[in-house]
Amino acid sequence: MKHCPQCNRVETDEELKFCSVDGATLISDSSSFSSEAGTAQLGAVDASEVHTSTLPHHTDPTVKRATARATVLPQPQPSNTTDSLGKPRGRKMFIIVAGLLLASVVAGAILVGGYIYSARKNNAAIDSIAVLPFENRSGNPDTDYLSDGLAESLIYRLSQLPNLKVSPTSSVMRYKGKGGDLKTIASDLGVSAVMTGKVVQRGDNLTISVELVDVRNNKSLWGEQYERKMSDLLQTQREIAATIAEKLQLKLGGNDAKGITKRYTDSNEAYQLYLKGRYYFGKRTKDGIERSIDYFQQAIALDPNFALAYARIAESYNQIPSYPYASPKEAIPKAKAAAQQALQIDPALAEAHTALANSLVVYDWNMGEAEREFKRGIELDPNSSAAHFRYGQLYLMSQGRFDEGIAEIKRGLDGEPLDINMGATLSWAYLAAGQNEKALEQAKKVNETGTDASSRTLDPRLGLHWQRYVRRSDRSQ
Repeated sequence: MKHCPQCNRVETDEELKFCSVDGATLISDSSSFSSEAGTAQLGAVDASEVHTSTLPHHTDPTVKRATARATVLPQPQPSNTTDSLGKPRGRKMFIIVAGLLLASVVAGAILVGGYIYSARKNNAAIDSIAVLPFENRSGNPDTDYLSDGLAESLIYRLSQLPNLKVSPTSSVMRYKGKGGDLKTIASDLGVSAVMTGKVVQRGDNLTISVELVDVRNNKSLWGEQYERKMSDLLQTQREIAATIAEKLQLKLGGNDAKGITKRYTDSNEAYQLYLKGRYYFGKRTKDGIERSIDYFQQAIALDPNFALAYARIAESYNQIPSYPYASPKEAIPKAKAAAQQALQIDPALAEAHTALANSLVVYDWNMGEAEREFKRGIELDPNSSAAHFRYGQLYLMSQGRFDEGIAEIKRGLDGEPLDINMGATLSWAYLAAGQNEKALEQAKKVNETGTDASSRTLDPRLGLHWQRYVRRSDRSQ
């Protein structure tokens, strides 16, 4: 036997020369090992160190034990097993975490995108507006022409802009003096902005208060109060119209600006008379139309170049036989003469072309010239509901061009969805075209509109138009 002098490790393999633990030279000492009831001390490299592990060693001379070479266990090495098992697990965790982060980013992007879209939508340029009748706060009903006329003049100027839908006077007048929720009114009229106003006249002093509201988010876009003289009325009206266009984010330039900047008259007195004429024409009574013609003529006396006043005289005379307040022979030639005079002054006045076309088709039966005048009027003012409506109603339907006529009537009605006359005429047009189911459906819509607008009555011209076109349809067959 051999033992290590350093660690006292006993080696039974006589062929070993060095300790398998610390590499010290082994000492052969079999006699001492056999005579000693000794102990094996492990890991003692310092005599001063306390030995913590002793193994009892008993020898029995009668028992022979087989001896074998001592086996030294290898030091544990880092195993690849842990890595091979840990990598997939780590990869899975990474994928989960990455997925959660990606989902958070996507969700955030959706929220941000939705916010941006909503903000852009709410701040988008307004493309439709209703100018409600102004409130007359003067305490004098005789000045209603001023509050109504100012709103109508703004409607007229704004409607000249090609990219702006403006609810016509016939549609907004139903809300006069009724108040109501602006968002509901805007929904009924199909617009995104509503303008309201108040007018107070005290002698020669005039106070005009206006507010423009974006009903999509109930946001006031602009409000202003004007303290002016009555002599400044015309200039104030132009100023308000230009400011509205600016607040609606309309980029005006070239021909697009003409509707705002065009000067129909420079006479403030003639302008006030014109407003009175429009006010009384809107009543559609015999006295009202006759008074409107008188006021337009007074305006022309002050400004002989007031082409728009001539066009309104033509419009008034064209409508008189439809009620009927006078025969076509008495009224239509006067309408035609006034329209021609307006065109001599201003060949680009859309209202005059439409009025002349009306006279040509219902009295002269000059269909070729009538169609040219209708088309010219629409070309000059594509937004004119009246021009589209009259073209479809008076000309196309009388020529048996029912599909085209219905399309034009509908275009007129799209601009004035609450106009009972246009709605009823569309029902008649469907009936004339043999589309009975559509005619009935449209008639029901008109009935509902008429019930809602209880203060308005059905235009008596409808029956006359019906008789006229029945006769014309019979002739064309």
